[in-house]
Amino acid sequence: MKEITDSLKEPFDTKAIDYITLLNFDETLTHQLSLQKLPHEWIDFSDIHHKNGFCEETSLKKIRSRLQKRKVSKLSYIGSGNYHYVTYLFLERINRPFSLILFDHHSDLFDHGPLISCGSWVKYSLYHFHHLNKVVIIGVNEEDYHYFQNNPIFKEKIMMINEQKLYRTPLHILVNDIREHLKDEKRIYISVDKDVLNPSEAVTNWDQGSMSVVQMLYIIEKLLSHYSFIGMDVCGEFIKNIESEYKFVALDRVKMNEIVNVTLAGFIKGLSEGDDQGHSSSVHAT
Repeated sequence: MKEITDSLKEPFDTKAIDYITLLNFDETLTHQLSLQKLPHEWIDFSDIHHKNGFCEETSLKKIRSRLQKRKVSKLSYIGSGNYHYVTYLFLERINRPFSLILFDHHSDLFDHGPLISCGSWVKYSLYHFHHLNKVVIIGVNEEDYHYFQNNPIFKEKIMMINEQKLYRTPLHILVNDIREHLKDEKRIYISVDKDVLNPSEAVTNWDQGSMSVVQMLYIIEKLLSHYSFIGMDVCGEFIKNIESEYKFVALDRVKMNEIVNVTLAGFIKGLSEGDDQGHSSSVHAT
């Protein structure tokens, strides 16, 4: 396959990330003191009920209303993967054609009935947002991958890169494949669930994949050199339970996740500051 060149490169918005947004659903981010040293905005949702994993419609409306009343950064941290459906609320704020880049060990394409959930929000987004043109899911587990190979849904819109392909394919080839799928696309939104990562680098409350942080950063950097950046969110924090709360192992897991979070923030900020062309993107999230 002919390698795609850099001729389509768009300059990164030099003021894309001047602060981060921390969403408090489950107290997981309150323990990450190094992350909180970055300029940030807290938005609290801990008082809202019926939101863990599955979200009732009234609760979703409350979350949406609270987000609309506050200034939200282009880089937001959600908390546990149980609340990944909040990405749906970020996507509905985008009013131009775009594509979604999802790093996730799960497809989040399953139908869980009338309630949006952490396992169905991508399907909800494809049904409801006509300006969501394409979706790329990177690092998905083999079971989800083969299920959707046998039961295709939104076949022309979705590209899945399963763990096996991620393991055996050079990264520059993967990026070329993604760009081929995103042919003619201009804007991307990135969502990261840290359950896609190897447990030696981050620990979540879900079964995990084998991607390294370096692989993730490589793919993000290459894509952001070719597409306008709308925004990004990160979830997959470790939830401490009663048994583990006072054990050093739990503290280690929180710290591992925090290191990844701070690394992502610094990396995205560094990419924006590294744009030596002195131009800014015309893409805005709202």
